[in-house]
Amino acid sequence: MPDPRFFETCDPLTVHDALVLTGASLLSGDRNVLLTSVALCEAEGRPDHVVYCENPALADVLAGREFGLCLTTEQIAVKLAPHGAVAVSQSPRAAFAKIASRLHRLREGAGAAAPSAHPHATISEAAVVATTATLGKGATVGPHVYIGPGVVIGDDTVIEAGVSVTNAVLGARCHICAGAQIGQAGFGFVETQDGLIRVPQLGRVMIGDDVEIGANTTIDRGALGDTGISAGVKIDNLVQIGHNVQIGRYTVIAAQTGISGSCVIGDGVMIGGQVGLADHLTIGDRAQLAAKAGLMRNVPAGEKWGGIPARPVKDWLRETSTLSRLTKKRNG
Repeated sequence: MPDPRFFETCDPLTVHDALVLTGASLLSGDRNVLLTSVALCEAEGRPDHVVYCENPALADVLAGREFGLCLTTEQIAVKLAPHGAVAVSQSPRAAFAKIASRLHRLREGAGAAAPSAHPHATISEAAVVATTATLGKGATVGPHVYIGPGVVIGDDTVIEAGVSVTNAVLGARCHICAGAQIGQAGFGFVETQDGLIRVPQLGRVMIGDDVEIGANTTIDRGALGDTGISAGVKIDNLVQIGHNVQIGRYTVIAAQTGISGSCVIGDGVMIGGQVGLADHLTIGDRAQLAAKAGLMRNVPAGEKWGGIPARPVKDWLRETSTLSRLTKKRNG
């Protein structure tokens, strides 16, 4: 369920209303059940939640959980042991997006200073801080900063000029450099007959203690779950971190790296400049990725990878050396 600090929940829908809105066809269940929130399949089940399932592997997860309405495909629907209404849609994700947009919306509102700011917090007169934000002891907010509704800033955290923080909880002793953007909507769209529609991004950014985020770096909030930056992580300038990415403790990320959505990066990983990661990859603990590497596969713990597409460094260097020799031989 979306965090109420950051998102408002609108009036509920009945299953019947949801079917009219999405064009989905009810396979089983009660049309009059009230739906109040969207949720992940893996979340704790509730009889008023809307979920969607496009992955057959998740059918087993849903089998033991309650839900108000599950949007799915014909192939998956027959595998479900219903604990709520089941509806079939040509695009369950698109149908889910329409319902999510109807049930939830971003909170709005800002003030001159947060009433819950610690008396020893320092807020620039040129900053805009939502009245429901919370600032800890010794927190510093620079000029032209925007702190959105419900945001939590930990003790002794420094936020430099021009930063925007929304839908986020920051730990203690963090340093957010100028121009960083934290908590905006991730890049989530789904194709429909009428073109691309945005999938509402209803998650958060959760940042641990002692994290440094470089200038003009962007960290998207989660789609439904959270984007997580663990304690001690150091992120350079101009890094893009997509929605639902999880980064382990003390990982270091150099400038101009791009991390696609739902990647999981372990503890103590070292990522060189301009590295690119495809979505849903797992990078093991203490792995090292050479500058400009293009990752298309998971990287085991402790390994060093480089090249485009990336592979173990020894293989990459051997292939590069062999190609160089062949080229010289041909030209000679």
